[in-house]
Order: sequence, then structure tokens, then C-alpha cells
Amino acid sequence: MNVARILGPMPGRREAHALASLALIAGVILCGVSVQLGFAGRTFLGRPLGGDFVEFYTVGKILNNYAPARIYDLKLAVDLQHATLPGMPDTQMLVFGQAPFIAWLFRPFALLPYAWAYVAWLVFSAALYIAALSILFRTAGLSPQDRKTGFLLALSMTPFLFETWIGGQVSVVAFMIWALFFWCLKNNRPALAGFVLAACLFKPTLVALPAAMLLIGRRWRVVAGFAAGAVAMAGLSVATVGWEGCRRWIQTIGFNGRVAGGAGEAAHQAKYVDLLAFSHLLLANWPRLADGLALTLALAAVGWLGLQWARSDVPDARLWAATFCIMLVASPYMPIYDTILVVFSVVLVASRRELTIWLLALYMIPWLTQVFAEFLHVQLLTVVIGGFGILAAKPALRRIRPGEEESTMPLSIGLRATGRFQVRSRGLL
Repeated sequence: MNVARILGPMPGRREAHALASLALIAGVILCGVSVQLGFAGRTFLGRPLGGDFVEFYTVGKILNNYAPARIYDLKLAVDLQHATLPGMPDTQMLVFGQAPFIAWLFRPFALLPYAWAYVAWLVFSAALYIAALSILFRTAGLSPQDRKTGFLLALSMTPFLFETWIGGQVSVVAFMIWALFFWCLKNNRPALAGFVLAACLFKPTLVALPAAMLLIGRRWRVVAGFAAGAVAMAGLSVATVGWEGCRRWIQTIGFNGRVAGGAGEAAHQAKYVDLLAFSHLLLANWPRLADGLALTLALAAVGWLGLQWARSDVPDARLWAATFCIMLVASPYMPIYDTILVVFSVVLVASRRELTIWLLALYMIPWLTQVFAEFLHVQLLTVVIGGFGILAAKPALRRIRPGEEESTMPLSIGLRATGRFQVRSRGLL
């Protein structure tokens, strides 16, 4: 089937710039209105100022004023959240489930009044994301034109603009860690890359699967660096909240796991893209069948990915792109704001023309996927990310044509690794 014949010509750089610019303008205006109303103590569209940021602001407050281990005291946290934001619904509570060491990040913000702290976080998170994108694009060797297009698309994508940035989430921290990881690989520092990647353990779902694949793929220098980094992060966590706080963190992870693993309302499940949420949406009346379907699909995806890593001496762009996608859908808990990591998959294989329709879907589907999932019980973004990962792992259908610019990024993550991946500068779409 010729998709282009059915849908017409695919959008080019000019259309991408125009659409992304409009989305950015709309997002900034909505954010500005929300902040203005927040300073006046009013909600915007029924939502209090800052979204999930109050969770992290509260953690900083507890570290500044209470015993550090109490960052996992749910009653204290919820009381402080409602005291900070009286407009929060009485039944709402935000559970801090990240590792203790990341809590240090929020202490400076908690010294400010909440509204100003949120404004400071908006500036900080946007700057961090832009810096991470700059590192990623330069590491991948994108041309200046492609960098401009990449910046506009990455900044205007719904998972970042509305869910992460305006929503006050910390996914940008993980994004920066992954960008630094690839920078270290390019500069032939595999042990340092692994050490840096261990910082992502503040949210294990964003690193557990890739770490396992590095082990299966026998990338020993990266694995050694990761192990050293994990020990360092564990020591930093103990220094932050003590052994009691670490014990409470483990309990909180178990609590979050039980909540994520249970059936919930469609409006709640629609905010997640993992296979567990996908199955519970699709089979809402058969929760046990949904659990079985999710487990089967996840095991099949992870098993297939592990086989690819075991067979590969060099983890090229295709394999890394697939790893990010499988991680996002096969993890037991994956909220939509964490899907900003799919940008790495896009950058790695975006030059392949046969994936154009999938790249378009990755950008457009998030605009409607939550509404679609809530009312029709199908999470389209899960399908698109999973499908993109599988297709990205296949070899490209055409070679680089004579005259096309080519740049290479070495992925030296093992003693035997000498592979490179290619990025053409003919646009991201």
C-alpha cells in the first residue's frame, strides 16, 4: 500500500516549522495565563498552578524543615501539598517515588514562595532541556538546519510542552543524563558513560531495561561504570535521608507498583503508555486477562530486544532506537511525560525515508491520544511507539545517495565496539 498516495505529500521542513511554532506560541500563552492566575490564587481550567510541581516543592520543604527521611511520609507530604495549594482537590495526593538523592535538586526551589518557585522551575527545566537537545544534536552530527527543525519539534511536542514543562515534571533531568551518556560514548569514554547513566536511577524505569541490555550485550566497560555509579548514588541516597529513609523509599516503590498495577478509571489510565495501562484500558472488564496480555507482550518485546543485543557486537543506531521504544512500552509504569525520551529514537533513525509516516505519527498522535484512550479505551501512543521501535530495528531500505551529506557518531561502548551510525542532513521529516 502506498501511504503517500493515500495521505498525499508528507510535510516538509517549512510545514514542520510552522506547526511547531504555533504549538509553542499556544503553549507559552497558556502557561503565562496559568501563572498569572496562580499568583492571584486562582486555578486555570480547574487545575491549580504548577501541576505535579507541588510534589517536588513539598519534598524540598521537608528536606529544609523536617527530618530528611520524612520525604516519604505520605501524610506529611499530602498535608503540605494542600497547604501550599488550597485549590487542590481534597482527594488528590501526589506520591514522591523517586530515589532520595534527587531530592537535593528541589531544596533551592523550596526556599521561594510556591508561585515564584514554579516560575523558577519553568526557566530551569526549559534551559536544561534545550541544553540537553544541543548536546544530543551536536553529538549526532546534525546539520544546523536539522538542529533548528529538531529544536522546534522537540520543544513543541505535547509530552514535553504540556505534560513535562507546564506540568512541572522532572523528566528533563533524565533526558539530560541520557544526552550526556551518548556524548561520553562519542568521546570514547565508556566507563564514564556508565557512571553518568547511573544518575538516572532516581527513576529506575528509565534505565533498568537499557542497563540490562548493556549487560546482555557484554558492554563490560559501560556496565562497570554503571555499577560504580549505582554504588555512588546509593551512598548519596543514604547521606540524604539515612537508612530509614531508604527503607521508606523501597516501601513507596512497592506502593506505587500496586497502584500502577491495578485497574483504574479510564481517565487515569489514559495518562500512561506502558503495556499494563494499555491492556487495562483495552480489557477494562477483564483485569486478569489484561495482566496476562501485558505480561506476554512485554516479555516478548524484551526477549526480542535482548536477542538483538546478544547478537550484536556493536549497538548501532537502530538497536538503540529500538531500546528506547521498548523501554517506554514494556516498563510496568510509564506516564506520558516520560515519553520525551523517544526523541533519542527519532534522532538516531530519523533520516530513514521509510519511517517518515511513523515520525509524523509520533509527533501528531500525542495531541489526541489521551482523549482517544479515555473514550475509546485504546492508547494509540503505545501502538505508535512500539511499532516505531520494531521498524527502527530493521536495516534501512536505501543507501546514502551520492552527494548527500553524511556524518558519523561513534558508539564505542565496549572493548570490541568500533561501529558508527549515519545521520543524513536532509531533514528530520
